[in-house]
Amino acid sequence: MSDRIRISELHGYLIDERNSGPLTDIPATLYEEVHAELSALTNEAHGLGDPFCDGVQMLLKERESLREYIRDLYAERTRKIFSLALAKANGEEINRDELRIMVSGERALYEAVADSATACRKALCDGKQMLNTTTAYHFTPAAAGSAPEEPFLADAASFADAHADEMFPNRNIDAERAPESYRVIMVQEKVEEFQDYSGRCYALSPGDIVSLQQPMAEILCSRNIALNIRLRK
Repeated sequence: MSDRIRISELHGYLIDERNSGPLTDIPATLYEEVHAELSALTNEAHGLGDPFCDGVQMLLKERESLREYIRDLYAERTRKIFSLALAKANGEEINRDELRIMVSGERALYEAVADSATACRKALCDGKQMLNTTTAYHFTPAAAGSAPEEPFLADAASFADAHADEMFPNRNIDAERAPESYRVIMVQEKVEEFQDYSGRCYALSPGDIVSLQQPMAEILCSRNIALNIRLRK
């Protein structure tokens, strides 16, 4: 498994990006490699069985750290890409090396923003009528070997997730994103902070009533840590 992407690698890419004015060079399939690693970590966590054991929680925390690094890297690079696109729309000189090292999804974003900004400038500054069509942003992600892809989890507060469908429009929806049964339980004993398989964090106290994924809820109830509450219409 030496070919799997690691947090230390992603941390290095992020630091380089933050310390560099121009875009830095990253592997063409980096985003796909990260998705594959997120999927692998999720599968490992499921394979261990008990979602509350230390091994599962360590894997889920590693997965969340990896996800945060790729989101931060995406945000850093996107700000630079937007600046380049606006410069092009304003007729300024563009560093061709930065265009060359954009990965395929980033280059598609750059072109879409530049084209839209150019059309807007012509309409507002030059009085030229804008076309009735809008720029469609679409691309096919680069292949990352045979490793499966994994999408980012939904998180409305995340800048990267607000654009995830743009970066990976053809991604597969796996079990992590699929609808899953939840159970409403009432907690009877304190439960130390933990994550569920979707990445949500919990710290439960006696008397708390919470909706939890069915497998985790059943474990707490079987251990007499919580009571299952059946909701009636």
